[in-house]
Amino acid sequence: MSDFTLPQPNAENVELAAANRRLTTAILGMTLLTGLVACLSYLAGRTVTQIRSQQAAAVTTEIPPPPLVIHPTSKPSPVAAIAAPAPVPAPIATPAASHGLYLQVGLMNPSTDRSMQDRLEQNGFTVKLLPLENSPSSRVLVGPIQSSAQQRELETKLAANGFQFFTRRL
Repeated sequence: MSDFTLPQPNAENVELAAANRRLTTAILGMTLLTGLVACLSYLAGRTVTQIRSQQAAAVTTEIPPPPLVIHPTSKPSPVAAIAAPAPVPAPIATPAASHGLYLQVGLMNPSTDRSMQDRLEQNGFTVKLLPLENSPSSRVLVGPIQSSAQQRELETKLAANGFQFFTRRL
């Protein structure tokens, strides 16, 4: 045989080897436990996302009403209101028929606040409300604008009445 001999283990080497094994076992156990928690978290997140997407699919969506076109009118006197028949409401314009250039003055919830619309109508503007999708608010539009001269005139008049605006094409 060979003259190579293995060292004989002594008490210090045995204790050190045992401590190393315990440390290695603890590190391996913590790594496995961390991996298990990560996997379970991932699966829980996927399940919650699937449940939410199924609930969202089950919700029915409402079709928003078509935009309202409001024409300013003079206020009738109380005597004329008694003698005159009830006014016929203005026809509601369909979105396909309302293409053109407008000046957007703001947003409002027509069911709770009509002050902006009333101010515009009192100043002689033709106001159109365009409902926003999935929102109770509506865009407040002035127009339609037929020419650049009309646009300049409307812009000057709106600015003079304290309104901020921007151009919107429908």
